[in-house]
Amino acid sequence: MSASLRRFADQGVANSPPVDDPDIPTLGTVLNPKELGKQLKLVSSSEWWRALREVRIQVLEWRSAKRCTFEIALRTDLIGKVYAKDRPNVYQVMETLTRAGFGPEADFSIPQPIAYVSSLRLLLQEKVEGIPAKLIFRRGDERQRAAAAERCAQWLARFHALAPPPGQVLDVEGILRRTERKSRLVSEEGGDLAAKSAQLFGRLKAAASSLGRIPMCPGHGDYTPYQVILAEGRTVVYDWDLYVVADPTRDVAKFMVSLARQALHRLGSIRVLDGAAEGFLKTYLASGGHSQVAARLPFYKAIFCLSGANRDVLTKAPDWRDRAEAMLDEGLRTLDRRE
Repeated sequence: MSASLRRFADQGVANSPPVDDPDIPTLGTVLNPKELGKQLKLVSSSEWWRALREVRIQVLEWRSAKRCTFEIALRTDLIGKVYAKDRPNVYQVMETLTRAGFGPEADFSIPQPIAYVSSLRLLLQEKVEGIPAKLIFRRGDERQRAAAAERCAQWLARFHALAPPPGQVLDVEGILRRTERKSRLVSEEGGDLAAKSAQLFGRLKAAASSLGRIPMCPGHGDYTPYQVILAEGRTVVYDWDLYVVADPTRDVAKFMVSLARQALHRLGSIRVLDGAAEGFLKTYLASGGHSQVAARLPFYKAIFCLSGANRDVLTKAPDWRDRAEAMLDEGLRTLDRRE
């Protein structure tokens, strides 16, 4: 790790409060070091289970009624994720991607999948040491941001070139149905939010009819700087819970709108990371990304702008109304540029 970027890695994870979630029935077992150690011995043929005497656990992220991600400290640290529902398909997708050239030795990779313990609904994977891309976009200078955007774009272009592993197919009709529900929720807030949400969704419906077709490809489902780790000689993308087969433009747009939201929420202006977003798109197209993406990008960016407004309404964090309106305005501007 270079000295100029090392400071980004010195974040640490704050101690999390105990997690109790009856909707994830195996959570109590997997967060109990002794009980987890017993269960891991059942798959002890793996090289990862040679040191199970002192298992230590640190909760990293908990999404109520869905999943909980935590770190498992052995001689070699792992990341575990326990699900409310049985999700062996996540492990299967990761195994397929590893065999397709995204293994731990590759420049563009995913965390090595270690095991899926069905009885615990528990996914175990490699812990990757490196710098989260989100921190570089938040705290880096222009050169560092440009380099991070380039690596993220190169990873995505390579991923989109794969034959897609089996997964849910997400088409435009399905996306519009999801977006309509979000638009209605935003409209419930009344005032300018209601008017702009309805206007944006109406224009999205009209734009969808002129999109045309594009070959489907593997889709991460939530491709943002929050899912990318920049390690020495290796760009790693994790969180495969939302894997889909979809229009490649969806991943590209998701990443670019995520940069805009990070700029709005963390850096004071939605425009601060425009240069990084433009560099990301340019590198994606130059690295073999689908050539039709650029023409389809305004539609998908507007979709994610409306989704961002929906998220602001749901969370109601400080300044949520202004932020939600800023996302709706950005979605409308994006469609203006398309026309």
